[in-house]
Amino acid sequence: MTALRRWPWPFVLLLLGAALATARVVPAFTVSPTLVLVLFLPPLLFDAGFSMRAAAIRRELPWILLLGVAGAVLTAALSFGLLLGAGVPSNEALMLAAILAATDPVSVFAALRRLHTPERLRVALEGESLANDGVAVLLFVVALAVVERRVIDAPGVAGLVGFQTAGGVVIGVLTGLLARRILPTLPRAVQIAVTVLAAYAGYLLADRIGASGLLAVIAISLIVGTAYEPSTHHQVHRFWRQLGFVMSSAVFLLVGLQVRLDEVIRVDGRLLLLVAALMLARALMVLAVTAMRGDLWPWSWRLALVWAGLRGALSLALALGVPAAIARHDEIVVLVFGFVFLSLVVQGLSTGPVFRALGISRQTAVTTVL
Repeated sequence: MTALRRWPWPFVLLLLGAALATARVVPAFTVSPTLVLVLFLPPLLFDAGFSMRAAAIRRELPWILLLGVAGAVLTAALSFGLLLGAGVPSNEALMLAAILAATDPVSVFAALRRLHTPERLRVALEGESLANDGVAVLLFVVALAVVERRVIDAPGVAGLVGFQTAGGVVIGVLTGLLARRILPTLPRAVQIAVTVLAAYAGYLLADRIGASGLLAVIAISLIVGTAYEPSTHHQVHRFWRQLGFVMSSAVFLLVGLQVRLDEVIRVDGRLLLLVAALMLARALMVLAVTAMRGDLWPWSWRLALVWAGLRGALSLALALGVPAAIARHDEIVVLVFGFVFLSLVVQGLSTGPVFRALGISRQTAVTTVL
């Protein structure tokens, strides 16, 4: 019981949901990807970006972009190649590589918020998980278009990526600047409401024109967050921290309720192959990205970067968004659910012990908040 109390509460909900689903206590149901993407992810991403300090982001921006943007693309490419080499059909390999290319901010923040971690490592991990969310969605959109033969050439792929990226960033920047301009003139309670409205409005507007809503939310959160110092606006920060905790708890429970362990066990060999390919791909990506500055990234930190590459709600939402007509649809969904479950349980619950064993962190005494 003492050990259980040390676990982050969302991970406990994940295990509870999986136990209820496996025991058939809860009837089988499917969570709409729209529910996860529209209802849960905007506030979760906003909370993550809002909580990051602008000065730290500026200092570590090159590493955030290398890990979050270039790293996500490289991870997807390496994963695709490894899965193809292992005999996975090309369309299935492409979808799995895109869906699982990026780490998930909900999972990463849940694991890191209870740890004292060196700032460069913490900001790099948190910034990576924010930046690569938008990249993951772009990769998924492109992979799906290729599998469905809607885009078959390089110019088509480049145009799709360019519009998604530019549209999301432009809408996010404009919405963030507008919100930041009017917020100082409003009472504190109204300021909180405006930040919530900005997060959802930015996402929905970008999605409406076919751009990346997640990139829009990330841009809004970073712009608005620079106007709020925790010492002078603690109410706004406390609201977003509490909302993020509630939303992440709900997402972890929903993820757990989707995971029927008996179905996952039936694909054990293929799941283990997928885990091995993705872990190797991430390890190779981290080595490639950090090789140029080994003095800034000791081996213990590189191992921590590899181990903290958790997947979570976004991967689940993308898997649920795979059309039923896609070949091997059911296997793709089960494999992603199984991978997410193993990632959250094995890596998520062991992040603290692994970081401490590497000599780069000690766990906080606070266990009730993330």
